[in-house]
Amino acid sequence: MFRLKFLSGSLLLLSAAIIPVDNSIAEEIRIPVGEQAKTQPAVDMPAKGMSKERVKSLFGEPLEEVPAKGQPPISRWKYQEFTVYFDSNTVIHCVRNFHPKAESVEPQPAEAPSIENSSENLAQ
Repeated sequence: MFRLKFLSGSLLLLSAAIIPVDNSIAEEIRIPVGEQAKTQPAVDMPAKGMSKERVKSLFGEPLEEVPAKGQPPISRWKYQEFTVYFDSNTVIHCVRNFHPKAESVEPQPAEAPSIENSSENLAQ
């Protein structure tokens, strides 16, 4: 009898450890793709089909050139406002870079210690 209780108790503890309990609560925010950059000003970006030379002549040197990877060889150039993806020498896609908004938070003034508290601290 003791063995049966021990076995059933062990199984209960084991099942409680294995079965995850999700107690987390999160708010889900959905923003349609077309509205994600509405508050940002429009940016000129390279068009699909442009050559690397044409992109450099119109937009200048990139901040970073990421070497080609894979087959077909896909490389990318990073500019301040956008990233350009190339298949060999041709633009295949261009995406806008994410720049988080700086929240305007007013600094809280530090509380100055009162004279009474300062003199008490000195006495101690």
